[in-house]
Amino acid sequence: MKKTKLQMLIDGKLYLWLALVAFPSLILAGCGEDNNPENLRCRVRAVAGPEDDVVGKWKLVRVRQAYFTREPEVTDYSCDDIVYHFRSDGSLVVNNSVTEAAHHAGDYNYEFIWDPFDSGASSFRGLKIAHNRWGCSVETTMMTLDASPTDGPKMEFIRID
Repeated sequence: MKKTKLQMLIDGKLYLWLALVAFPSLILAGCGEDNNPENLRCRVRAVAGPEDDVVGKWKLVRVRQAYFTREPEVTDYSCDDIVYHFRSDGSLVVNNSVTEAAHHAGDYNYEFIWDPFDSGASSFRGLKIAHNRWGCSVETTMMTLDASPTDGPKMEFIRID
């Protein structure tokens, strides 16, 4: 059966749409999957807050430990009760139901610092918790504490209050 010019035009546009929009979208979605909070074991309701402030409650959802000799180890804590409560007076209360995860339950002091690893990058924001220094990235609903430059873990949080 012979196709009309209209059918050929529609078929051509469909293939063009698939090639330019659908396939690249699928590829990009696959690449960003690791950073997507949607792939957590348990759903965590995020609350928006300021990008330049850690004050509030943050739930630890994932820890990545990098190794030079093997693949990074990724542990999902989204179903566990690990909450960091940063207070405006510089105190931090950690409630932790998992003994091997991150900081133990208890009270700590914290402060925002610049250049946490003394690298000379004065625009690099950090967070000092007790005597440990972390690279720190705060977004409206997500926070990352990163000690991977010193062979430590990278911890991912979702703001919950």
